[in-house]
Amino acid sequence: MASKQEPNLPLRLLVDKEKNRVVVAEANGDLIDILFGFLTLPLGTIIRLVSKKQGHGAAEEIGCINNLYQSVENSDAEVFWNHICKRMLLCPRNPCEALCQKLKLKVDDTEPMKYFMCSNKCRRGGDWFLSTFAEAGCSCGKLMDKEMKLHGDSNEGTHGDGVFVKGQTIYLIFDDLTVLQSSPGNSVKQLVQLGYKNFHKLTEKFLNVGLKEILDILKQALTSKSPLSDVFLGNGESKQVCTFSPKLRPENQGWTIFDSSINLKVTVRKSKKTILYAEAEGDFVDFLFSFLTTPLGSILKLLDGNFSLGCMNNLYKSVKGLNPSWFTRSSGTPLLNLLVAPQFGCKRQPTQLREEDTPCYWYGTGVIKNNICYAIGNGVISKEHSLIQRPVLMKLFEPRSPDGTRESAVGFVRRPSLFVVWDDLQVTPLANTSSLSFLQKLNAPLDDLEEHELRIGETEALNLLGASLTSKAALTEGLFYLLKKPKEEAKARSFSSCC
Repeated sequence: MASKQEPNLPLRLLVDKEKNRVVVAEANGDLIDILFGFLTLPLGTIIRLVSKKQGHGAAEEIGCINNLYQSVENSDAEVFWNHICKRMLLCPRNPCEALCQKLKLKVDDTEPMKYFMCSNKCRRGGDWFLSTFAEAGCSCGKLMDKEMKLHGDSNEGTHGDGVFVKGQTIYLIFDDLTVLQSSPGNSVKQLVQLGYKNFHKLTEKFLNVGLKEILDILKQALTSKSPLSDVFLGNGESKQVCTFSPKLRPENQGWTIFDSSINLKVTVRKSKKTILYAEAEGDFVDFLFSFLTTPLGSILKLLDGNFSLGCMNNLYKSVKGLNPSWFTRSSGTPLLNLLVAPQFGCKRQPTQLREEDTPCYWYGTGVIKNNICYAIGNGVISKEHSLIQRPVLMKLFEPRSPDGTRESAVGFVRRPSLFVVWDDLQVTPLANTSSLSFLQKLNAPLDDLEEHELRIGETEALNLLGASLTSKAALTEGLFYLLKKPKEEAKARSFSSCC
């Protein structure tokens, strides 16, 4: 099934022809690495990969996340601090980029990170500036377009035997993407549980899997419990299975002065008991847009226990259940503790999700090898100051800032700013918009509208995240329960009473 121009991976299927379903598959670690690599993909990358533009079939809608992505696409560059911020949301960086570049089939098509300095060798306040984004603006007015090679980067080596798991090993993959070590004991136990006492009803099928099939599996795995059957046996009309149950804030959980909660105004249709839209400032919109930069594995960990997204949960559970000795790293796999890539996180994050620490970079005039200094005319950068001559600590260009400095970073969108966030998470800037014209377009009785003030803390933020992935009415599904609480937590006022 794979094309001749790309690598292909062997896959052995055991198929129940009567039920037209894949019972179990066997593959080596190369394919398992790719499946586990799904967990490292930010949501924005997933939306892009499964969209129509990639030419791999119809776009798969994942709750309201597609609307968030399209809102960023359709927004003018002036909505953001700079054009880089918009590109960051549409093409977010993978926190395991260096590892995923080693996969036999590269699912993530995001351009790998590069390093740039100003060709004028400008210094701001005595500091060398470095950018990991192309076309960043320098203080001199030119672009930081001089590409620099990173010296001494270990590139997160995988010890030559697989990326996440050991490659020269056979694994079992079930139709719901549960992955186990291949052993007679595991095979017997799972086949009996599935209702098979022998192999009489099962037939073998041998395939070569390429990038198209991998993208099809990714697409189906987001909504289906049987992606292997859907892709390889043509069962593409499987019932979508995505569920989420909002959690309530514990009664004894208070608010602190220094928490990262966000205030939000929502307008409700009283007759329909739905949230029509929210009137939001930059902090809340940044929080929503940061969904796009968050790895899938981080979300599965955050929402563990009350969230199901197709069979992606099974992939995550398989990583947790796999014997540690089968991973390439003796120190443990990064798949269970994924963070947002450096500089791609939400600056005011209500949840416990954090971005990785930004590494330090050093600029020098040459490199040191075997205690000998070799001068380099254009200079050199490194994460290890001991590897370069005359190292000077650099400052990193920060796109989420009005002046490109880390100290003034606030988020992706400009401040001050005001937006309308609809129930399905379409985001529209309110700048230069007439409030009267806006209300006219709602085509709703004014006395049926009611405004509430909500406070979005960790519990509420996680509920909104879960609802955004499983519902077409994320605000209602994720936040409407708050309106049933006492008035001190959700203050309501009717528009009709103010007129």
